[in-house]
Amino acid sequence: MTWIGYTPAQWALFFYLYSFLGWVWESCYVSVRQRRWVNRGFLNGPLLPIYGFGALSVLVFTLPAAQNPALVFLFGMAGATLLEYVTGSVMEQMFHVRYWDYSMYRWNLNGYICLPASLCWGAFSLALIRIIHPAVSGLAAAVPASLAVPAVLVLTGLTAADALISLREAVDTRSILASLTESRRRIEWLQKRFEVQAAFAPNGFTRSVEAVERSRTALPARLKQMREARRHMLEALTARLDAQSLSSAHPSGSADSYLVQNELRAMESRTDSMYRRAVRHLRRSPGAVSPRYAEALRDVQSLGTL
Repeated sequence: MTWIGYTPAQWALFFYLYSFLGWVWESCYVSVRQRRWVNRGFLNGPLLPIYGFGALSVLVFTLPAAQNPALVFLFGMAGATLLEYVTGSVMEQMFHVRYWDYSMYRWNLNGYICLPASLCWGAFSLALIRIIHPAVSGLAAAVPASLAVPAVLVLTGLTAADALISLREAVDTRSILASLTESRRRIEWLQKRFEVQAAFAPNGFTRSVEAVERSRTALPARLKQMREARRHMLEALTARLDAQSLSSAHPSGSADSYLVQNELRAMESRTDSMYRRAVRHLRRSPGAVSPRYAEALRDVQSLGTL
């Protein structure tokens, strides 16, 4: 059984080959810009599926019109741009992180696509049909059918396992960002309640706030500093609340104490392993942004290398 001249196993091999070639291109390009090695992509392994799906969509849209360069350019650009928009939108809806962002370019749509990137997809479509795919299809055709199916099954199994690990990292990242954002909101709300008493605040409280901003060392040390700074901050708030609870002028002290204790428990629930997975996940997308959790994302990105 064939479809547009290729068997299902060959189409699957095309997907993995183009995913790998896309990973090589993106990792090298981003590494040069970042001046350090970046294992680019959502997955841990050397595959960027959006390039695999992009190449397949270009082939499906353009192979029937392969002899017309203008149609190849237009059809390839349209198909790949649509795929990029849908993928970016769905991933941000799921994980609240935009893994690529074109907001800085003119003629962008919600940051997921932009005119320069779409034109690049069109040029890539021409190069794919005229130069790249003839070589890749020849390579896939050279693989015997008795080996192609087992190879596809092995690659699919490895990719599925990688996807599950990467999905857990993405979920941990979303959880960390949401938790840190809510933590920042609660602490800022509690601090504002005491602004009128700032003149009487203990020196340790001021130092603890500054410590949050100074936590910029290796990941384990940074996590420890971050937790200790927040703990000192919350303990200072607790001491004030305890003192206020003795006065009838502050009847809400017990409720505020409950909020502080809740925040301490929430802080302890964010484990080192969750932070590590989140940092590892975000390192593969150094240009990631999160309109919903912008400050929390910067905090996690600042934790540095593992």
